[in-house]
Amino acid sequence: MTTEEEKAASDKLIKFLNEKWGNRACPMCNKGPWEVQGKIFQLSEFSGGGLIVGGPLIPVVPVSCSNCGHTVLVNALISGALQKPAETQEKPNV
Repeated sequence: MTTEEEKAASDKLIKFLNEKWGNRACPMCNKGPWEVQGKIFQLSEFSGGGLIVGGPLIPVVPVSCSNCGHTVLVNALISGALQKPAETQEKPNV
């Protein structure tokens, strides 16, 4: 992602959070404020410490309380911070 794309993604995520969360305080320290990370990370399925190639991935954006560090992971696809990739059509084997 370029810096402009990261900014646009961050703006979409902040709009989403404002609509869903409003001005909620952190559930751990009851303060805040929240800080949105500018990067998208991915969660992958755990398999005893091994890497599952081709396994499911969930793109997430960490949102952290700047007072206590409590961190919430927000799904980047649902929040609009990341566009869902177009479905690829598999060609049948001939």
